[in-house]
Amino acid sequence: MKRIYLVTIILFASILTFSQTGTLKGVITDRVTGDPVEFANVVIMKNGVQKGGTSTGLDGSFTIKPIDPGTYTVKASFTGYTTFSLEGVIVSANKITYLSGDNAIKMTEGVLVDEIEVKGFTKPLIDQDNLSGETKTSEEIVALPTKSISSIASTTAGIYQKDEGDAVNVRGSRTDATSYVVDGIKVRGTLGVPTSAIEQITVVTGGLPAKYGDATGGIIEVTTKGPSNKFYGGFEYESSRIFDKYNYDLLGLAISGPILKKTNSDGTKGNSIIGFFVSGELRMADDLDPSAIGVWKVKDNILADLKSTPFVIAPNAAAGFLSTSDFLTENDFENVQAKQNMQHMRYNLAAKLDIKPANNTFLSLGGTAYNSDYRNYSYWRSMFSSYNNSNSTQETWRGFAKLTQKFGDEESNSEKSANLIKNAFVTAQFDYTSNVYKTFDANHEYNIFDYGHVGKFTTYKTPVYGNGFAVDSSTGTIYTGRILNGWRDTLYTFDGSTTHNPDAAQYTQSYYDIFNEYGMSSQYIPGYGADGIVRTQFDLQGQGLRNGESPSSVYSLFGNWGTQYTGANKQKNIQSTFKFSASADVGSHEISAGFEREERVDSYWGVGANGLWGLMRQLTNKHILERDLSNPLPVFDDLTGVYQDTVNFDRLYIANEQSVFDRNLRNSLFGSYTGTQFIDIDSYDPSTFDLEMFSVNELLNGGNNYVYYFGYDAYGNKLSSSTNTSLESYFGLRDAQGNLINSSGQLISENDLSRSIGAFNPIYTAGYIQDKFAINDLLFNIGIRVDNYDANQMVLNDKYLLYNPSLAETDIALQLAGGSHPSSIGNDYVVYTDNLTNPTKVVGYRDGDNWYNAQGIQISDPTLLAEAAEGQISPLLLDPDFADKGIKTDDAFSDYQPELVIMPRIAFSFPISDEAQFFAHYDVLTQRPPQSNRIEPLDYLYMEDNVGALLNNPDLKPEKTVDYELGFAKKLTLSSALKLSLFYKELRDMIQVTNVLGAYPATYMMYQNIDFGTVKGFSINYDLRRTGRVQMTSNYTLQFADGTGSSASSGYSLVNTGQPNLRTTIPLSYDQRHALSASVDYRYKSGNKYTGPVVFGYKLLEDAGANIMLSAGSGTPYSRQSNITQEAADGINDRSTLSGSINGSRLPWQFRVNAKFNKNFEIKWSDKKSSYLNAYLQIQNLLDARNIISVYRATGNPEDDGYLTAEASQNDILSKNSPESFMYLYSLAVNNPSHYSLPRTFRIGMSLTF
Repeated sequence: MKRIYLVTIILFASILTFSQTGTLKGVITDRVTGDPVEFANVVIMKNGVQKGGTSTGLDGSFTIKPIDPGTYTVKASFTGYTTFSLEGVIVSANKITYLSGDNAIKMTEGVLVDEIEVKGFTKPLIDQDNLSGETKTSEEIVALPTKSISSIASTTAGIYQKDEGDAVNVRGSRTDATSYVVDGIKVRGTLGVPTSAIEQITVVTGGLPAKYGDATGGIIEVTTKGPSNKFYGGFEYESSRIFDKYNYDLLGLAISGPILKKTNSDGTKGNSIIGFFVSGELRMADDLDPSAIGVWKVKDNILADLKSTPFVIAPNAAAGFLSTSDFLTENDFENVQAKQNMQHMRYNLAAKLDIKPANNTFLSLGGTAYNSDYRNYSYWRSMFSSYNNSNSTQETWRGFAKLTQKFGDEESNSEKSANLIKNAFVTAQFDYTSNVYKTFDANHEYNIFDYGHVGKFTTYKTPVYGNGFAVDSSTGTIYTGRILNGWRDTLYTFDGSTTHNPDAAQYTQSYYDIFNEYGMSSQYIPGYGADGIVRTQFDLQGQGLRNGESPSSVYSLFGNWGTQYTGANKQKNIQSTFKFSASADVGSHEISAGFEREERVDSYWGVGANGLWGLMRQLTNKHILERDLSNPLPVFDDLTGVYQDTVNFDRLYIANEQSVFDRNLRNSLFGSYTGTQFIDIDSYDPSTFDLEMFSVNELLNGGNNYVYYFGYDAYGNKLSSSTNTSLESYFGLRDAQGNLINSSGQLISENDLSRSIGAFNPIYTAGYIQDKFAINDLLFNIGIRVDNYDANQMVLNDKYLLYNPSLAETDIALQLAGGSHPSSIGNDYVVYTDNLTNPTKVVGYRDGDNWYNAQGIQISDPTLLAEAAEGQISPLLLDPDFADKGIKTDDAFSDYQPELVIMPRIAFSFPISDEAQFFAHYDVLTQRPPQSNRIEPLDYLYMEDNVGALLNNPDLKPEKTVDYELGFAKKLTLSSALKLSLFYKELRDMIQVTNVLGAYPATYMMYQNIDFGTVKGFSINYDLRRTGRVQMTSNYTLQFADGTGSSASSGYSLVNTGQPNLRTTIPLSYDQRHALSASVDYRYKSGNKYTGPVVFGYKLLEDAGANIMLSAGSGTPYSRQSNITQEAADGINDRSTLSGSINGSRLPWQFRVNAKFNKNFEIKWSDKKSSYLNAYLQIQNLLDARNIISVYRATGNPEDDGYLTAEASQNDILSKNSPESFMYLYSLAVNNPSHYSLPRTFRIGMSLTF
């Protein structure tokens, strides 16, 4: 009964996709006779802590699992035999490490009891459990000349990386198809793992076991280190300060040891019961993304001059004032090495606590924390106003608890070989991740109304009279004479002493000064003459700045000095996952089964703060602009009571014209909202205002919204769980006549709606079963995985309609069709007519995406139906009058329907001989929609006013990939091997922008699962183990990656021209045809194995070496254009003309060499205690290659778009305020640093272990 129960657990229990472990297998034999050693004890140790164990069976074989990835010592002992210790055994995730061949455990009989035979592990040249990819151990990672995990992964065959530290494309997949995992936790946000905490990095490029999911490209898995049985620590410092202006500094610290040890029967301390590991890094830098060509900026003294004299009188006086920045010359600029105001500081921590309360019970608690504070680079602000770069902070922390329970006694071998079930264990894990991102102006942060505040502006007005008459409606009295016609501005003063933005205030004050100095006259208020007094805000002419305004640009090439970041945002992403796993060996089958449930909660809020000043001016006073003509106020002499021929009026209060903002502001200022005082918005301090004074509708501004939010309310407050976030609540309840009502049925207005949008809360579940077994020499790994993704939100019932249609079967549709429809038309087809509100005939039909004309003939262009309906697509609606009043949620939306995806996985390998092996696999992979799949109700609320807008698609389905590979591995010599692989991938249901032509109430663009592609490739891997002083891994990949889109938005330009949704395969933008990569380690050994130079008895290069990473690749595709366009300028709407085919041209080849030179020193504190110091020099881009990673399409040149020399450009150039200045600034702007790879950088460092 117990056995049946255990098998049930194994077959139906569950596991997380990424909670990965390895397995160790071997056979122990007698060194002399070759006979198996039965019932020998085998344990695995890591840092002195026992991590598992078992005993051999009747055939001397043993299996230990699950084992966390890492490097272990395997100890075997048996009565009468010398204890055998195999050190440095590498266990990788999802692989079986076989102790055979050079690593076979052969024990010697009849030697002293306390003697131990020690041997080092030799990494096998041929991996019997072949996965496509590569594993790097902590020792290898430390030796590499990079700390970037993505760059380490890029050394694997089939992976493309544009530049050091960039995201990677795995075998032709998009960058978002690669999944990162840390300690079994799927990464959202930054990895945030200190280098000193990394035990192992495993890159999987193909042949994914069934336990992997939610990834269609590859997996990059990081395993962190665990506790030690003895206290040890490490310290590292790395810096570039003596070499450059980037001022990179890194300080690292790690410490590990036991907290509680087991007490042996003799009173001595035994194995650790509770142990810990903590690692942390602090990194600071002035520029983490340096430019290969330096950075141009205006000189500091010139910037000071610009601030003191921002305007000059135009050569043509009629043109008024011009920006002084438009007339700068070559001598006013300088090229500096580091980007300005790009300070970056971050710290990250990793901690793990391992608890072993019993031999077969393991509890692991751990997590990582990441915190960064940095400035964001802006090429637009880089020349004149980098000091105003925005500020971002990021906080990420992950925590997990994992419990593993083994069955059977590892010490006494209670599970004999004859048992059906062996090596059974279950694992339960819960993890939680929190990411918080914030971006803002460093001076203002979330003081929203400080953004754009220039100073105090006071408007003075005077009444304006004209001859006429007025009638008192209460008495009927008619008054003639001077009648008040309105009010006009007479003076507009500025006080910048209270400004929150001194640069902006300087612009305005300088404008006032020069206006006065030159005796300028108001062009908007006549009659005052050239008195140099600013009479109205319109006299500022965009040069002097009002609150909320930004300086004019410098020829649309760069933002002028004082240009600021104009908003703030915050984002919070939560991920929680539960996993439970079970596995066992059932006979010759290793069976595992599993399940995972993951839930995400994503929230965001952002505000365009500068624009609020303009919105406040627009919303204030608009209800009191008219005179109260029914109640004239004639002027009488106070003494005589004689009418003075003058009639005044109060401002007329029009309640239904008053904005919510105005009402709330008046309540705050005057205690009542019904007063008619004229509010001069710009005269008030920012502290006067509050975002909650606006209604949500006012902030949404008819679709030109000032706020964007979900999971927060419109004012930036986190929504509570009790908040009603249904779409019905957002769009509002409506009665039968389409009027807005509340839940009690009372009429309300649009401004009464809170329009709350809930957090994005998708749920992902998955399960699998997998069997690994051998038939003779064939090793099979067969599994099946089932994924279920639920977006957990509402989606459109019909992407073409927001309202319920009348289908072909309805009486009115039949009547309009003359009694019958064409035979090709089904009863459930949507009907289109000649007029939306007064239809007289049918002009067409639609079934899903298929369109038909009135004769039932299928057509490809739905605009033909619009042409037959007076230019507007006109579906036959059930209630066309309702469409003008609002959206009925039940008619337009329904729940997202999850898609259950079944994914078979088959992999096998078989040896041809002891030195050669074939392997192959077939995988079906899926991934949840990586972007643009959250419902945005705002898109539909103002859909009619946003024709051609690009909208999210909440109904996106998972992307799919089918992956095939066939490979051959061959040992060439005792220390080298070759692996050849052929791979083929089909990419399906990829996301791309499409047109939704014929949609009502407006045609729009959206993302859909329509892209596809194929990837064909061949890779060669050569592995040379340490031979003399040299160790090397190298690979070459030939790849053809073709598809209909390189990213989800790559088709936007084509679709935006109104083209149909054409699907033609082209080379993808990351299709690198040829790629070569090599990692060479050249190292001198120490002690009596040293073979290097000796100077005066000193072993000069003892324990010293160099590690070189080389990569070379052919250029990636881009599309040439035949015409010259002004690419360096912002906001210029030049349209390019394709030359040749899309992605028909190629960038030049790229070469990159990174190097790390290091030497170890032993520091002896005593005979028994030593520390080790490692000093190193790391050089990125050793040869200082200026790799071109982007060019201008018209010229194929990274530094010239052809505009300045084009004949068609000359008249435009001559029209500039200063053609010479424009041409020089354009030549600087066009040579964008982002077109080149990173420059050569030097970093010197040291690490100390103790």
